[in-house]
Amino acid sequence: LARFLPESSDAVQPDSPIHILGTVVEASAEATAEVQAYVRACLWFTYRQHFEPIPGTVFTSDAGWGCMMRSGQMILAQALLRLSAGGGGAGASLERREAATVALFADCLAAPYSLHRITLEGQAQGLPVGRWMGPASIAQVLVRLADRAREAAAGD
Repeated sequence: LARFLPESSDAVQPDSPIHILGTVVEASAEATAEVQAYVRACLWFTYRQHFEPIPGTVFTSDAGWGCMMRSGQMILAQALLRLSAGGGGAGASLERREAATVALFADCLAAPYSLHRITLEGQAQGLPVGRWMGPASIAQVLVRLADRAREAAAGD
């Protein structure tokens, strides 16, 4: 791994712009505060406990094994939130759009991108519930769940 790292700190320029989720922040004395504010505005999902058991299991927490699933949820949620800002969601307040987006990820079987749905879809692909899921696996699971959500929306 060391061979891929820069040999000196010269490779990182302190006056280089910062790119974060498609937003560019120009280096300045205020850049740190601006980046911190941007990051704080992002949706954050983390381990939870005391949710309804995942069907067919006794799991009521994802502590210790749900990190990649929560990361996948955060990436998808942020993308959905950005998409809702354009088109039909443009008139809605940020708070309403955030609430509607977060509801899609609630820890219950009814939510289309819940931990419950993710683990059950993973299980259908041969991944045991309660085990860590890799990046490719979570991406494939979320694609399948998005396809189902799109089909359900088309059927309404």
